[in-house]
Order: sequence, then C-alpha cells, then structure tokens
Amino acid sequence: MRKSLLLSCVATLCATAFMNFAPLVSAQTAEDVKDYPVVELEEGRPLTEDLSLVNENEAKYVFLFIGDGMGNIPVSAAEYYLGPDNGDEGNGVAEAQPLNFSQFPVIGLQNPTDADHYVPDSAATATAFGTGTKINSNVIGLTPDMTTQSKSVAEKAQEDGKAIGIISTVTLNHATPAAFYANVEHRNNYYDIGTQMAASNFDYFAGGSLGDRTGEEEDQKDLYEVLEEAGYTVADTKEEFDAISADSEKVYAPAEDLSLADESSMKYAIDREEGEQTLADMVAKGIEVMGDKEEGFFMMTESGKIDWSEHANDAATTVKEVIDFQDAIQEAVDFYYEHPEDTLIVVTADHPTGGFTIGNSETGYDSYFHLLDNQKVSQEAFDVIFEEAKEENPEMTFEEVVPLLEENFGFVFDLEIKEEVLTNAEAEAAAEEETEEKDRMLITADELESLKYAFDQSMLEFEERNAGQSDILQGFHSYTPISITATRILNKKAGYGWTTVDHSPERVPVYAMGAGAAMWEGNYENIDLAYKLLAAMGLYEGGETAVEKISVTGKAGASETEEEAGSEESSEEASAEETSAEESSEETSAEETSAEESAEETSEETTVE
Repeated sequence: MRKSLLLSCVATLCATAFMNFAPLVSAQTAEDVKDYPVVELEEGRPLTEDLSLVNENEAKYVFLFIGDGMGNIPVSAAEYYLGPDNGDEGNGVAEAQPLNFSQFPVIGLQNPTDADHYVPDSAATATAFGTGTKINSNVIGLTPDMTTQSKSVAEKAQEDGKAIGIISTVTLNHATPAAFYANVEHRNNYYDIGTQMAASNFDYFAGGSLGDRTGEEEDQKDLYEVLEEAGYTVADTKEEFDAISADSEKVYAPAEDLSLADESSMKYAIDREEGEQTLADMVAKGIEVMGDKEEGFFMMTESGKIDWSEHANDAATTVKEVIDFQDAIQEAVDFYYEHPEDTLIVVTADHPTGGFTIGNSETGYDSYFHLLDNQKVSQEAFDVIFEEAKEENPEMTFEEVVPLLEENFGFVFDLEIKEEVLTNAEAEAAAEEETEEKDRMLITADELESLKYAFDQSMLEFEERNAGQSDILQGFHSYTPISITATRILNKKAGYGWTTVDHSPERVPVYAMGAGAAMWEGNYENIDLAYKLLAAMGLYEGGETAVEKISVTGKAGASETEEEAGSEESSEEASAEETSAEESSEETSAEETSAEESAEETSEETTVE
C-alpha cells in the first residue's frame, strides 16, 4: 500500500512537471531538423592561453594581490553582474565579463586550511603563503608550539636588496598585512604588531589606519608617533599623499577619508565619494615610490573588505569590492607591460567567506543581478544611518524606518500584505489571470515579518537581544539585525545565497602572469605560494623535486597495524587463491588423464570388435 501510494505521488509530480513544461517544448523529429543549417564555428578562437605572458626569468618586480575572502564565487558574481542586463532575468543573453586577473594565462588552486583547523582564519593563511609555514588559527609568524618564529618572503626580499611595500584597505596591523612583518601569538595583539611594523624598516605602507593606536587600555604611545620615531613619514592627508615621490624615505600613507563605521579602514567602493582615495591610488603611489629601486621591489596588496562584506552577507558590496580590486590590479598589469621580462603578478585569496552561492530556490534558474543596483550603501554604512536615526528618535517605530529601507535598498512596501496560501490549482489559475508582472522589489509577507523582528531586536541594547540559536545563525550576534536582514532579502531577490557569517575551507584560485608564472599552475598547499615567490625572485633553490607516482588516497591516520593486517589479509587471500588454482589445476589434470584413459579403452574395444 505504502509503495503504491509513493509511486502514485511520483507519477503525479512527473505528470504535473510535464504539463508545466509541455507548452514550452515541441517535439522535433530527425525529419524536422535535417534541413537546418549547421552552425559555423568561430574563426580564430584561441585554443590555449596567451603564453607570451609567461617567461622563466628571475622576477625583479613582484606583485602579490590578496583578495581576503575572495574564493571562486565572488569572482564569478562580479563577472556575471558585469554581463548583459537582459541576461539577468534568465531569458536573454548570459555572458560573463571576465575580470582582468581572470584572463591571466596561469591559474592554479591552493588549499587554505590551517595547521589545526579545516576552516581557516586570515592570520594562519596569510602566514602560510607569507612565510611557507603551516600554523594554528589566530597565530602570526610562529610555529604551532610557539617556540620558533618564521621569516616572511617580504623580509627575505628586503635582505636581498628589494624595496618592500605593504598595502591594505583594512588596518595595516590587521592579520594579513601583519603576516609579512610580525610574529605574535595572537592576531589581536594589535599594539605589538604595530611596533613590529615600525621596526620592519619596509619602504612603503599604505591604505587603512592602525588598530589600537594607543594600546588596548589607551595608555601607550600613539603608534603614529612610534612610526615617526622609526623614521617614517606619516602622510595621512591627501595633500601629503600626493607629495610622496621616489625621493621620499620610508612612508606610511593611511587614507584621508576612512570608514565612518570604524574610522580605521578605507571606505567600501559602494560608499566612496568621487575624489576620495582608492586602493588603485595606493598601488600606483607604491609603484612611484619603489619603481626605480635598483634591485626591484616586492609589493603585497590586500583588498581586505571583500571578506568583511561577505561576513555581513552583503552581495552588492562584495561584488563592487571585487570590481574595485581589479582596478588596483590593473596598475600592476600596466607596469607589467612596461617591464614584461622581469615582472611577476600573482592574485589569490586567503580563504572563501560566507558560504556565498549564486542561485537559490527563490528564483530557480533565473537571475536578477541588476537588482543589486537598488542598494545605495554598504551594510556597515547602513548601520551608521540606522544608529543615527535611533539616536535622534529612541522611540522610533518600524513604520518610521521603512523610508530608510526604501531609500537605501529599493524595497517596495505594502504594510498590510498578507500571505496567501493557495492550492496548486488555485495558484495555476491565479497565474493565468495575472496580467501585470509583479515588482520583484515588493516585500513579501514573510520578508515583512523578518524585517519587523530584526527591527525590534535592533532597537534593543545588545545585552537585551535574544541569543537563541536562530538569531545566532542569522548573524544577529555579530551584526545589526535590521541591516543584515535587509541585505539578505535583497540578495535572495537577486539570486544569491549565503550559508554562514564565517569562513569556509574550499580551495581557492591563484592567478599568475609574468616572470616565473608557470610555477603557479596546478593544485597545491597554501605554503607553496611562499616557496614559489622566493623561487621566482631567485631566493629559493629548492631540494629534491621528484614526486611519488599518483595513486589512490587512503584515510589519514590509519595505523601501521591496520595497514599490515590489511596487507596480511590480502596476502592470505592471494595465497588461498593460488592454492585453489593449484587444486583446480590438479582436478583438471586428473580429468584429462581419465578422459585419455577412457578414450584409449574405447579405441581398444573398437579394434577388438
């Protein structure tokens, strides 16, 4: 009975699906298509990458670009967003527009896991490809037992005479930039990291400000002053920045216009006003300062807020940060074309973030990436807008915050909307009667309830907010509930999805072009980036390069006893098979002998007769 009922349900579902698609598909026989013209293949389509962009020279100028949190999906999301608008609704042209670094001739994959976690953090991953050492999460530049420090590729390049530049859109004593000059037990030791930054003697720092400038207790010497005492010029205005040149000594250039949310990182691209400094400006200035150094330079540039926007599940901001990142990379590409024989450019990420996905059940196989343009500010900027409104009106109601959501996310509200629960038949009938296409920015009844709940939680002091599992999973413990709920709703409408507000460990791409770029092809550990960078600069000779033959991978941690037992079992099985084969052979031989004797007897009998 249960089986027949299940089969009946499956048959009904299949029939319904066929009926739904039937009007869209017409049967075509071989006779129908035999006279169709054959599509002409595109002439001159390249069958290989442009290997003229790769050479085996020693790299004099090395650019390492790190898109923090920039796994495969943010890159794809940006390329699809830049595609034709009429492809957004799933019935037009879907054509990705490759970013500049996606067109690099060499692409590899690196494994981002830490020494002690599959899901990694930026401190350990940056240390891995900054120093070639696998370490524990949250540690920078020390071995897992905290007894040995590591020396970064930047420090080794400096010893070889190269100028060194470290750039980031986040604070310069944050995890990723710190991995190239600091050694601390925890990434949050910002003041200690800052003092090591001053002692590094690197030529050029730029981008964000510094965290804990006067120490955690705000009772220590300002790190800007520490840097100045170490011989650095702190150029924290645009006028001072513009005055920096190749004749300048050691420079630290934080952006003049910083994020209003934290007052220490550079602004998101979506929030930046015309004329404000960009990451590309910071790279261009670094090239100006270090470009004429006799031994060349090593420059690490991090787009750190790609990661931050993904933590906040903010697709619009993420996409625009990735697009802005390629502008910075283009400065290096342009430099490459001036020095093609001895310039290396490598672009990668430390890890993916947010479990970012393209496509969700809300939109099916359709996509509406253009809806991201409805968002006018980043999630962190909307936090500031909301908090200012809350401060001005502590008794603010949800109805009073609706205009802010409309203005900054493009939502359309019907505060009286109710969810209609229809049968399949009623839904089909309603769809047939529908004459006007619904506004995709209209907030549904379910979305309205989510926004109202998030608003109520946002109006409470943090300590008073719910700390249930549902709220934690939604990121309400880390972000302003109304802000992250709004970005998630817009993402869903556009065709994106998220699974976490934390990191994830899937392999991330590495893009390379120029001197020594061929080494970046393949599949390897994140520590190998350090070895390859050093080798490209002629600072690593390497050892035995022979590798074992490719074979089936077994379970890590299997004991020798288990392996020996398995080997013995195999040996016993093989021995048993051999014994069986011998017995079978003996039986066959006996049968053959018996048959021969029988034949002889028969022959003799015939002769007698």
